[in-house]
Amino acid sequence: MNKTANSIGVKWNSPASLGGIRFYFVLARKTYSNSESISELGAGNSIASVIKDLEGSREYEIAVVAVSGDGTPFKSADVVVTTNEGGEK
Repeated sequence: MNKTANSIGVKWNSPASLGGIRFYFVLARKTYSNSESISELGAGNSIASVIKDLEGSREYEIAVVAVSGDGTPFKSADVVVTTNEGGEK
């Protein structure tokens, strides 16, 4: 993952066993918070995304959700990432 004070770049491998992927959601939620998730939507052939407008020096739980051709979602495990210092929000 690439990260700055205000963004986290995420890359993933397409799940070959699912067949065609319609689209992906990349979700970011502040850890230890009831805040809503920030999400980015990507096309089915995407393998990367950047989540922007984040707070600096803050932990986020990141997950990727692949949605198959029949609409079934498949969610990755959450990964915790801390943004770099700086970047007031």
